[in-house]
Amino acid sequence: MPRNPPSTIITDDDKAMAKAIADVLPMQLIDCEEFYHCIHDTITIEEFELEWSKIMVKYGLGDNDWLGNLYMRRERWVPAYLRSSFCARMSTTQRSESMNKFFKDYVRSSTTISDFVYQYELALNARYLKEKEQEVKTKNSVPILKTCYKLEAEAAIVYTRKMFMKFQEELFCSQGIQIS
Repeated sequence: MPRNPPSTIITDDDKAMAKAIADVLPMQLIDCEEFYHCIHDTITIEEFELEWSKIMVKYGLGDNDWLGNLYMRRERWVPAYLRSSFCARMSTTQRSESMNKFFKDYVRSSTTISDFVYQYELALNARYLKEKEQEVKTKNSVPILKTCYKLEAEAAIVYTRKMFMKFQEELFCSQGIQIS
């Protein structure tokens, strides 16, 4: 590989990583900034579709099986498709990393299949216990409301305290937004 750049680079979709790769390697691959823009900077589904098509034509990638498969699952990972789903400001990568972090305390690459089943049960029980603790905290405490909106009071009843605090902050900050 000393004279030939790699034909494929797999990363976790980190913008800094994409920039570093583009700076260091004389790539004949997709322009990382173009690809990043297509995925993360497009607001509407139509805008994403247009940008994706441009990249596929520009780089002759219409027959690429991997990109075709990725495109077929776009509703699950492209932010433009996920804008209507509330995810508490968590990206698809963050959700995946969150699960990895959760399981890393229980399962390792050296874990045998029989130990995996046992450790998986421990992980689920720990998560269940944590959820129950949050429910008890929610039922036995009353949050201080920051607005006079009925929606805030309703959310305080439905959400756990931790989730309510995130919702409350968004609601409170949205009061300064004017819609014309």
